[in-house]
Amino acid sequence: MLNITAQSAGLGAMKPLEAFGARLPNAQANVLNRVLTRTRNVVVPAMVRQTGLSKRIIAKAVRTYRASPQNPSVVLLTRGGEVSFRFFGAHEVAGGVEATVKGHKDFVEGGFRRSGPKGGRRMVAKLNRQVYVNVDGKRWRGQIRKEKTGVFIPYEFVAGETAKAFWRIVDSDLPVEVEAELMKLMGQGGR
Repeated sequence: MLNITAQSAGLGAMKPLEAFGARLPNAQANVLNRVLTRTRNVVVPAMVRQTGLSKRIIAKAVRTYRASPQNPSVVLLTRGGEVSFRFFGAHEVAGGVEATVKGHKDFVEGGFRRSGPKGGRRMVAKLNRQVYVNVDGKRWRGQIRKEKTGVFIPYEFVAGETAKAFWRIVDSDLPVEVEAELMKLMGQGGR
């Protein structure tokens, strides 16, 4: 299992602002949670375009941990291993299995998803809709190996279009949100 973490200390500048008292922790949590939600809403579609996986799978893989007044930090976390071909629309064609990985057709020569003789091949629960290859060559002795795509969701999260989308939101929206929240606090302090 792979686990990659990226952190940004965007609210470190708010530490000297202890003059706002008890309202500051709530303001920090509000700002962080708004930016976290916005970031996730931008990162998930970017990752869908980048990998070719469905939005349902990516949304399930990207988790958020929200801030609270006691814990002023947010986490956008993704984990996972190598993604199987079955999640990329794999289907049997003549001579193997074809799937669309990262926007390109990927062909697994000699791969199969179904079981049975020609003309009567069908999906079997035991194969779990995965893509397999016979490892015994031309002979069939029941030795098979599951084929994978080489796509790791955590690596895709910190590379390419997804990483650019993440840093664009954090770099542009976080300072604006902090400034707006501070203006709100100063407006409340003068009443």
